[in-house]
Amino acid sequence: MDWALILAWGIKILSLFFVILTGVAYYTLAERKFAGFIQDRPGPNRAGPFGIFQPLADGIKFIAKEEIFPKNVSKGMYLLAPTISMTCAIMAWAVIPFGGTLPAPEWLTTLTGVATIDLQIANPDSGVLYMLAISSLSVYGIMIAGWSSNNKYSLLGGVRSTAQMISYELPMGLSIVAIVIMTGSLKLTDISDSQKEMWNILSPPGFVAFFIYVTAMFAETNRLPFDLAEAESELVVGFHTEYGAFKFALFFLAEYMNMITMSCLTTLLFFGGYNVPFQIGAGSEYQAFIGLGFFIVKVLFFAFLFIWVRWTLPRFRYDQLMKLGWKKMIPWGLFVVMFASIYTVYWKEGWMKLFI
Repeated sequence: MDWALILAWGIKILSLFFVILTGVAYYTLAERKFAGFIQDRPGPNRAGPFGIFQPLADGIKFIAKEEIFPKNVSKGMYLLAPTISMTCAIMAWAVIPFGGTLPAPEWLTTLTGVATIDLQIANPDSGVLYMLAISSLSVYGIMIAGWSSNNKYSLLGGVRSTAQMISYELPMGLSIVAIVIMTGSLKLTDISDSQKEMWNILSPPGFVAFFIYVTAMFAETNRLPFDLAEAESELVVGFHTEYGAFKFALFFLAEYMNMITMSCLTTLLFFGGYNVPFQIGAGSEYQAFIGLGFFIVKVLFFAFLFIWVRWTLPRFRYDQLMKLGWKKMIPWGLFVVMFASIYTVYWKEGWMKLFI
């Protein structure tokens, strides 16, 4: 076995894990700050200058709090549920390409013999299918959490959330199928590279698919206006009502991690991924760094969109949520698949000439 290569992979995985957890922690702070701004209040401002140590304080609080197990829970499943949610949230990041290839630092080359670093853990040919499969498995964490808590509010929250996620996975999957048809590949790097000349959002089917995808994205992550599983006025906080301390922190981190994952996917599928508009910096030795910078900016925009929508729009009723999913979104999803097929065969080449 090539132990140097295994060491290089281990360093890359641990580095990404550190970046993810740090990013998620400060994403929670950003939401609280923006929420304060929208509601004309300061937000967190006690832990450190401008509240920048608030995520650290929250982390210490979650770890230090006493672990309590309600009397009648199914203990094994009760502990398994947050583990499933967190594991699925982390695994989704394995196939996300954050950029091209960077030169490895000298110390890493000396240690492992690796001269370049791909800004992606794995690049399977079926990257899109992998993402859809992992997002489907995350339903089990929520469903098991609601059932194992032995609490009617938790159970109803779990059932609601499961039905919601399954319902909106269908139109989300159909919108992604439209992009796969236009690009001809299930590989996320191929989908990103196919947008060097024109982003998918600028094509007619891509434009329609984008709005279907974004709507389903909010429902998939249980965020307002679709957070019916956590409707405080009805179900306390839904499927994780009986969870506290570190177990609750796992659900909390998984939710915010999924929001960033969806922001990354939106960027890759519709907005060119790590490709730079107008070929800025093409051929430069810093091209990979520029691409990574643009990718981060795009992802931050969609991450902010989650916050903006949450603190702007009111919550849907549950019947409105399901009606929108089954009677509106799925028919539009089927339409966009057909539209993408016709566009790819007959119109794509002529349409791209308008932008090239």
